[in-house]
Amino acid sequence: MMLTKLFDTFINTQRTQFHKHCGLGTLVFKINSMCTNAFDKINLLSSEEKEKILNIINSKNTEDLLQYSITKKRAHNLELHRIDNGPYKSVKDLLLVKGINTKCLFRFSKSIISGKKMSSKKMSYGLVLTPKAVGDIHKKVNTVLGIHIGPNMISWSLLNRDSEVLQWSYKSFPEKRAKENLHTLVQVILPIVAKLPKAERYVMQETGGDMCYQQSRKFYLAYVRQSIIGAIIMSYLTLNCKLDDTAEFVANNIFILRQHTLRKIYGLIIDNEVISTQYMLQKLLQENDKLLETKERWPSVSINAELRNMYQAQSSVYQEQMNWSLLIALAFLELVVHERTDMIVRSAQ
Repeated sequence: MMLTKLFDTFINTQRTQFHKHCGLGTLVFKINSMCTNAFDKINLLSSEEKEKILNIINSKNTEDLLQYSITKKRAHNLELHRIDNGPYKSVKDLLLVKGINTKCLFRFSKSIISGKKMSSKKMSYGLVLTPKAVGDIHKKVNTVLGIHIGPNMISWSLLNRDSEVLQWSYKSFPEKRAKENLHTLVQVILPIVAKLPKAERYVMQETGGDMCYQQSRKFYLAYVRQSIIGAIIMSYLTLNCKLDDTAEFVANNIFILRQHTLRKIYGLIIDNEVISTQYMLQKLLQENDKLLETKERWPSVSINAELRNMYQAQSSVYQEQMNWSLLIALAFLELVVHERTDMIVRSAQ
């Protein structure tokens, strides 16, 4: 108890960070000037500024707090601590929360005081590969086509801006044959690509991903084949655009989601293992039922009976591949078109 009081006194007066090394029963103190400066600036906040910070933190949930400069994990910890212990009475009380130190508290407080919320561009960083993934040019987009390249099929989902599925289909093609080459692959894929419906934005997922790290020639060849098919699709879409500048069309209309994006925002990974999309699709279908019953705007996807029956008639293998195209289109709508900050999962800093 005496040691605890001594440590508290030392921290409050000397403003240091300390690191415990229990191996030899010793304590090592490390002075951090940046932390000290942040602590000083927090102390200099006016009573009005502190009141504004507390009002925000005591009244907002995790998703709302993500608009400011804080990670989702820390925002969630702030909300849990408030639920368990009641409203925060002092800005310094935030330092009692797991993961909150003086440096991140100052950055978080500063963003609240200035009213400068996290920009959608910054929040979407790392989720979309293409350079013009955010901005006003997407706010009035009416249709998005999600395209997924599977091992033996191409599936696509056409959604409007209200997340209503207009088309949901697929076309299978033969597995890789022994004498397959680029010429024969183009002959197989082009007729399928020609069936893709037109949309204002076309979205695919980054090819390869985990395949690149597999010590297997089979996986590597599958990755190369998938990449070539993706290039064929992009080339076809570009050649059939109405714009004279094809480079501008690609930059503004064709997008690639990173491999990890869907896994993160839809919870498709548990303990570093990628799980099936079936659970997520069942959840979306249940929410779709609620939408039909209540006739209210539900933050999910709306699928009519005809498309649902078509989907249910497919094998589980085909359903899995169709699921990806739907999630790809839906993710782009929520992340880029509607700029839903609560959909973005960021790692703890």
